[in-house]
Amino acid sequence: MGLQFTLMTDHKPLVPLLSTRGLDDLPPRILRFRLRLLRFAFNIIHVPGKNLITADALSRAPLAGPPSAGDLQFEKEVEVFVDSVVMGLPASDRKLKTVKTAQEEDEVCKKVINHCFAGWPEKCQLDQDIKPYWQHRTDFHVANDLLMKGQRLVIPKALRADILERLHEGHQGISKCRARARESAWWPGISTDIGRMVDRCEICKTHRPQSREPLLPTQVPDRPWQRVGMDLFEWSKKHYLLIIDFFSRYIEVAELKSTVAEVTIRAIKEIFARHGTAETVVSDNGPQFSSELFKKFAEEFQFTHITSSPLYPQANGEAERAVRTIKDLWRKETDQSKALLAYRATPLEHGFSPAQLLMGRNLRTSLPQPTSKMDPEWPDLHTFRRKDEEGRRLQAKHYNRRHRSRPLPQLTSGQK
Repeated sequence: MGLQFTLMTDHKPLVPLLSTRGLDDLPPRILRFRLRLLRFAFNIIHVPGKNLITADALSRAPLAGPPSAGDLQFEKEVEVFVDSVVMGLPASDRKLKTVKTAQEEDEVCKKVINHCFAGWPEKCQLDQDIKPYWQHRTDFHVANDLLMKGQRLVIPKALRADILERLHEGHQGISKCRARARESAWWPGISTDIGRMVDRCEICKTHRPQSREPLLPTQVPDRPWQRVGMDLFEWSKKHYLLIIDFFSRYIEVAELKSTVAEVTIRAIKEIFARHGTAETVVSDNGPQFSSELFKKFAEEFQFTHITSSPLYPQANGEAERAVRTIKDLWRKETDQSKALLAYRATPLEHGFSPAQLLMGRNLRTSLPQPTSKMDPEWPDLHTFRRKDEEGRRLQAKHYNRRHRSRPLPQLTSGQK
């Protein structure tokens, strides 16, 4: 391993150019210089000029005489390298000529080119229209009479609208358009202009996937069987009605001979006869629940019927998730009654079983249990609510992170 050298300079912009900046983000002349230094292991640090006594004295007393053959050869190599960078641009000769002509006619570009040759003053001394270029002053150079920032063309104001349309060819997203711009074109605020252009594109709006809003966890009711969710599902070519209690997660399943409203209502009445009439019933917009007959049934039994948004089953998520749970159980256990009994008697994440929360007692199963476990005993509701709310918050956190959800703006009447 070679020796490690320390390179000291009073030119502060040179420090990142020769240390941390990537090779693909360097002006061609600096890139050529950096490539020649790759064989050396060094650290570069900034030292104020007043402390670089020897180097400063030598720089103020250069040797007189014509440049040496080595200096001329190095300058020639740099010119060849810069020309190769320009030739590698993803633009035709005609387009390069158009950009060159526009730069010559643009007052801002002419000022930047002048500063590239004459040097950059302090930012406070610049005109207002040149100040956005000041922070990139070390990246600008002129190659073949073209103003460039690194390996990207500086686009004058007159050509920016056309370049934006070309960047958005194929109607790709903001990230892809910005990636294309990093290969060829630059001007102050190009990233913002690309984002604004893609957001305004009507075609992109039409085909853009809808962002998800943050999950709204269901509030735990005050007591069992106060709020229930309903849904119909099919299993082994048979139709079933599922009802789940939002408080205890207790699930009732009834087989239906048909899915018409009369048969569905009859099954609901039988379940209500066992557990009582719920105050609120949540369902989808299936024909059974949106019928006039079901509306009369709700008025007769005095419960509030809430339907989820059409074509959005997540709005009835409690029942949809319960259907998935039942199907998973029945897929593994051929005896459907045993599967339901096992689910109702098994403690959930908060430590209490659905049967305990609904009936205040444990269910007797085939597992050996002490008789004291069968005695009616109501769970500690304070502990239950605390653990249940913590579980819901955790689920919402994971959901929002997985789907990168964010609040969406409110829609107004007449908005597209």
